[in-house]
This record gives sequence, C-alpha cells and structure tokens, in this order.
Amino acid sequence: MDRRSALRNMALLGGGLLLAPSCTVSEERVSIALNNLNVTGRQEQLLSEVTETFIPTTDTPGAQALNIHHFVLVMVDDCRNEQDQKAFVGGLDQIEQAAKDRYEASFSSCTASQKEEVIAGLMGDQSEMQSATDNTYQQARQCLSMTKRYTIQGFLQSEYVMTNELPYQLVPGHFNGCVPLEQKT
Repeated sequence: MDRRSALRNMALLGGGLLLAPSCTVSEERVSIALNNLNVTGRQEQLLSEVTETFIPTTDTPGAQALNIHHFVLVMVDDCRNEQDQKAFVGGLDQIEQAAKDRYEASFSSCTASQKEEVIAGLMGDQSEMQSATDNTYQQARQCLSMTKRYTIQGFLQSEYVMTNELPYQLVPGHFNGCVPLEQKT
C-alpha cells in the first residue's frame, strides 16, 4: 500500500467517524437545533399537540400547520433562564402524566375536548386535578403559561397572519388622487 492510498483511507475513515453520530434515525430526535433545552422528539410532538389545542385549525391554519411549536421551543431555549427551561421540560412530562391520570391515555391520543379539559384543569386556580396545597403539577402550570404566551405571540407574528390576516400598509395608506367630487347643495 502506498502513502497516498493510506492517507486517503484515513481521511475517509475520520470523516465517516465525524458524520456517523448525525446519521441516527431515532424518533427521539428534535427537528430543530436547540442550545440549552433538552427536549425529546416525543416531547416535541406533545408540545405540538398542546399548541394546536390553544390555536386549532379552523378556516385558518392552526398552530400545528404553522409549526408554532418550533417558535415556542426557540423562545424558551433563547429567552428563558435555566430554571424556567427545566420547569418547561418537566412540565411537558407532567402534562402527559396528567392526561394518563385523568383519561388513562396519552395526551396525543385524547380527543380535542379531552385535551382542552386537561389543559384547563392544569391551568385553572382550583380543580379536581389539584388542591390548594398540592404542587404535583406546578411545572405543568409554568410550562402551559409559557407555551400559551409564546403560542399566541408566534401565531400573531407568523407569515400567514402578517400577509393574509393583517396585511401591512405603509402609513398614511393608499392615496387615490383622482376622485370625482360631488357638489353639495
């Protein structure tokens, strides 16, 4: 074996070792790159379902169609401190657990009305899911509060809303210089 082929083979082997971890096809991978937030693919799907519960698809696209859950993940990753990020990730697991406790099914397999009841039960001041002294779902309440805020913000700032629902008009608006005048009597 000559030196050129040995160097070429070593370069290919080294490049293959560098690329191998990124070639996994695990379902636990998140679809966007996050710096500080450790969210699994299952949790991302749950967040997508929660945002769709907040803004469902009607005659306009819902949160899932507009990928608002990506916006929520990026905002929590970039704009929240480490304590809030831990509460967010823990809250996603608690939302799933609350659905299992209440309906004996995962959140994504619940009906739309059941999802609304789970979220309302977790976000409400008093309900059958929590008592005044019970902090079992505290992280879920924090997670839902952040998710609701960023879902609404992401939806209102989405390309669809800005171009179709709230089109921008440069101030002072359209000028129509040729308007027939009517004489008043």
